[in-house]
Amino acid sequence: MPDPKDVPLQQNPYLMPAGRQGWRGLSLPGAQKRKWFTLIENDTVLVTGLLLLPGEASVRHSHETGELSIAYNDAMRPIVTWHPPGEIHSGSPETPIKKAPATLAELTALTGNAQVAAFLAEMAQENRELRAQIEEMKRKEITPRIIIDILFPPFRTTVHQEGYPSATTINGQWYD
Repeated sequence: MPDPKDVPLQQNPYLMPAGRQGWRGLSLPGAQKRKWFTLIENDTVLVTGLLLLPGEASVRHSHETGELSIAYNDAMRPIVTWHPPGEIHSGSPETPIKKAPATLAELTALTGNAQVAAFLAEMAQENRELRAQIEEMKRKEITPRIIIDILFPPFRTTVHQEGYPSATTINGQWYD
């Protein structure tokens, strides 16, 4: 009998048995869930298909041996990403601590010129408004995304998400 990794394979994820598909992130608060399908799993590769529905966010995680990810925002725009071993990715990034915007008086003291300070303050305000508009446009994306994640042995994933116990490590397919 040939080794399963040496046999060509073509399958419809929607017709896979229950043990090869499920939901991730159901135990987390908020919209963290995604549908997963085990497309290929053997001793050399683990390939997972994921369906990210609009409004749902993925869970922050990293992989011991890295992850090759192919995301399809639509049929003609695939994006291929390599996440090196240990890189924390996906989900909502940690909120950076932002310094409060400088006041007009502080800018005047820094520049020594009230007109330059007023111009800088106006530019900073426009920047904040543009960033808010960009974030709003990102939230309005209403199409599902298809993601193919490819992992290599030993197939260990560490979850770095609030709501999970500290640094939960999963071996093999991630069934939550």
